Amino acid sequence: MKNIAYILFSVLLIFVTSCKDEETIYHTAARPGFAVGEQYEVGESVTFTDATIPNEGTKIVAYLWEFGDADKSTSTEQSPTFVFKKDGIYLVKLTVTDSNGLEVSSQKEITVINPTTPDFTFDKKKYVMGDLTTFTDATTTKSGTTITSYLWEFGDEAGTTSDKQNPTFTYTEAGAYAVKLTVTDSYGLTASITKSVTVLDPSQVIAVQWSSALNGVVKGIPSPALAKDGSAVYMLASAGNGAPATLNAFDVTNGAAKWTFDISVGLHDAEPNVLVKDVFSSPSVGKDGSVYIVVRDLQSASAKRHLYTLAVDANGAKKWHQAVGGNVNLYAITPAIDADGNIYVANRKNEVFKLTSSGAVTELASTDCPEVTGGISLAKDGTAYMFGKGNTGLYAYNTSGDNKKWLYNTDFGNASDALTGTLRSASVTVGNDGTLYSVIDLSSGAGAVIALDPNGSLKWKYETVGAIPDGGVVLGEDGTVYANGGKASGSNGAGVVALGSDGSLKWHYKTESDAQTVPLIDNRGYIHFITADATYYILKPDGKLFSSQKIGDSTASSPVMDDKGNLYVSVKKDGADVMLCVTSEATSYNTNSAWPMSGQNPQRTGLQK
Repeated sequence: MKNIAYILFSVLLIFVTSCKDEETIYHTAARPGFAVGEQYEVGESVTFTDATIPNEGTKIVAYLWEFGDADKSTSTEQSPTFVFKKDGIYLVKLTVTDSNGLEVSSQKEITVINPTTPDFTFDKKKYVMGDLTTFTDATTTKSGTTITSYLWEFGDEAGTTSDKQNPTFTYTEAGAYAVKLTVTDSYGLTASITKSVTVLDPSQVIAVQWSSALNGVVKGIPSPALAKDGSAVYMLASAGNGAPATLNAFDVTNGAAKWTFDISVGLHDAEPNVLVKDVFSSPSVGKDGSVYIVVRDLQSASAKRHLYTLAVDANGAKKWHQAVGGNVNLYAITPAIDADGNIYVANRKNEVFKLTSSGAVTELASTDCPEVTGGISLAKDGTAYMFGKGNTGLYAYNTSGDNKKWLYNTDFGNASDALTGTLRSASVTVGNDGTLYSVIDLSSGAGAVIALDPNGSLKWKYETVGAIPDGGVVLGEDGTVYANGGKASGSNGAGVVALGSDGSLKWHYKTESDAQTVPLIDNRGYIHFITADATYYILKPDGKLFSSQKIGDSTASSPVMDDKGNLYVSVKKDGADVMLCVTSEATSYNTNSAWPMSGQNPQRTGLQK
C-alpha cells in the first residue's frame, strides 16, 4: 500500500513540474448568433443571416443549421434561406465549428403563420324552416397560394356536408346551427372557421310586442299613421263605451298613451255645442309633425253641422281648425298632403278643399265632383284622385288648375258589399310613371283590380270572384301589383292577388275570411295583409305562406310599418278596440317601392313618390 501511494505522488509531482516549464495556451469558442425575424407566413422565403463572432485568431470553418421542421431539414450554408410549409412555432438552431475544432450553438424561436384566412357569409341574418340558405366562401390567401378543397359541415343532426365552394342548404328544424368551413390550400394546410346560423319556426315569427286599449270604439276603416320622427303612432276612435271621439297617440316603444285629444272639446271654441261621434277616416302627418284629421259635427241642430279639418301638434295640442263644408256627410277621407305641405280634403257634397299648413282654407271649384267617400291620393303634378259613393266612379281633379280632369266609372258596381252601406272606401295607388291602380266591385257582383293611364283610360283589368269595394293596391320593387282580394267566395276569393305590370296573374293566395284592407310590403319584398277575422298573414314574393297568426277577433284597419319593421294595426279583441305593435323579422317597410302601404308612407300623406 505504501508503494502505491509513493508512485501516485511521484506522477503528480512530474505533472506540476511540466506545467511550469511550458507556455499555457487557452482555446476559447466563438460567440455564435444569427439574425431573423419573429414571424413569417407559410410559403415565405425566410433568410437566416449569420452573425457569429469567431474568437481572435480563429475563423468559422463549418455551419450546421437545423430548422426544426418535421422533416428535420438542415443547411451548411453560412446564411441560408428556407421555406416553411406548415404553420407553427419553430426552434431554429445554428451550430458553428471554428478552426480549433470547437463547436458552439445558438437557437431562436420563430413563428410561421398560415396566410390563408377562411371566412364565409350567408345571405340573411336569420332564416326560417324551409328557406334555402346560401353560403358564400370569402376565404383569403396570399398570392400564389390556392384553395384546393372545401369542407362544409352544416351542423344539422344528420351531419350533412358539402365540398362545393358556395353551397346551399335547407334547414327543416328551427334552432341555432354551428356551420363550419374547413379549407385546404396548395401547401396542404387546413384552416377552419365556425359561424352560427339562426333558423326560426315560421309559426313563432309573428309576435305581438304590445297591446293598448283605445279610448272609444273603431268604426268604418280608420287606420293608424306614424309620427314624422317615428316616436308615436296615431289612431282615431269614434265615441262609444262612455268615451268621446278621440285622436290617440301611443309611444311606439311600449304602447303607453302619450296623449288623448278629445275632438269635440277641441272644437268648442268654434261652436260650443259641437259633438263629434262617428269617425270613419284616418289621420295623416305633415312635415312639421302636425297631425291632420277631418271629422263631422253631429250636434242636434242640423243647420249648424259642419265638417272640420283640424291640425294637432305632436304634443296633442290643437293648432287650428277650419270648417270644410256645412250640413254635409263625411266618410273615409284621409287628408292628403302635397310636397309643399298643403292639405286636401273632400266631402259627400261635391266639395274639395285646400288648406295650407297654417290653416288658411280655399274651396276649389268642384261642381262635377261626385259624392266622395274614399281617398284622397295625390300625383306629383297636383292631380287628386278619389272615389265616389256607389257606382259614381273614380274622379281625377286638377288641384293646380282648379278643375275636373276626368271621371272613370265603367262597369262599376254599387258597392253593396262595402264595409259601410254603399260607401266605397277604396283608395288609389299612383305608380312612378303615373299609372293609377285600385280595386273595385263590378256591376256583375264580381271584383276587379284595375290600372288606368293618367288620362283616365283603362290599361287593363283583372277580375276577381269577390267584390272589392274597399282596400287598395301596393307595388313591389319589380312592378308587381299586389291587391286585397275583397269578399271571400267559398274557397275562391279574398286573400291577395299578385299581378304583373300588364295585369297578368302571377298568383292568388286565397283566404276564407274577407280581405278588405290594403296590403303592405316589407324590406324583404314579403307581403303583409290582415283579413276581416284579424288573421295576420305574411307571404313570400312567390305567393307561398311565410307565417300567419290570429291577432284579434276582427279588423277593418290597414296596417302601417315603420323603418324598424314594427307593424301597427287596430283590431277588436275580446269586445274592446286595441292598438297592436307586431314584429315579424322584417326590418323596415320597403323603401324602394313606389307605393308600399296604404297612403304610400307611414305618415299616410297619399302623395306619389
